[in-house]
Amino acid sequence: MNKVYPSLKEKKLNNMFDHIAQKYDLINHILSFGIDFIWRRKATHLVYKFSEKKNLKILDLATGTGDLAILLAHKFKHASITGVDPSEKMLKIAEKKIKKIFLEEKIQTIQGYSQYIPFQNDTFDIVTIAFGIRNFQYIHSSMKEIYRILKTSGILMILEFSTPSNYWIKKIYYFYLHIVKKIGNFISKNHFAYNYLKESIFSFPYYNQKMNKLLKYHKFDPIHIQTLTFGIVSIYLVKKK
Repeated sequence: MNKVYPSLKEKKLNNMFDHIAQKYDLINHILSFGIDFIWRRKATHLVYKFSEKKNLKILDLATGTGDLAILLAHKFKHASITGVDPSEKMLKIAEKKIKKIFLEEKIQTIQGYSQYIPFQNDTFDIVTIAFGIRNFQYIHSSMKEIYRILKTSGILMILEFSTPSNYWIKKIYYFYLHIVKKIGNFISKNHFAYNYLKESIFSFPYYNQKMNKLLKYHKFDPIHIQTLTFGIVSIYLVKKK
């Protein structure tokens, strides 16, 4: 396999995630009041609901500390799951979690990048991405790779922050993101990390209808789209043509 050389921005992001890895789960659960558990569970339920078979191969991109991969392993009893993430230290935490609950035979982790997925064409039945797509530095290359490694009629599920449509909810949400930045900076002692979190949510160009256009451009057919918690996050379920 060809060696992947990350860009300078990717190296900076990897260093950031490595630095906050030990506190990443704690901070996220505190800042979301635990709702991030509910979001991931809902996404897992929808993937299961729309899957035509349950004995399959699943790729969890931007797997981080493995929360979604573990939920998928519990839901899909006979699936094999691969978690891919650029951050070595995040993956080490994921591996500890997986080992602790005896899921080593169901879940494997690989350090890698979304723009070069180290698998052959038509390998996976399902690809999932939870709160990771806005970190993709080469999003069109990444989408082409996802399409390549998915089987025909395979499912792609994206769980990501979105923009609330209600004016007042949007105002409250944006104000809360400023609070998140301050609390995250204080707990993690990494000012870049939670500044980046806020800015990545504000600047990501593919929310709501634009995400739909991106997915259709890359030959994915919509199956189910759902917003959660007043439109703060969205779940996009699409199928490879």
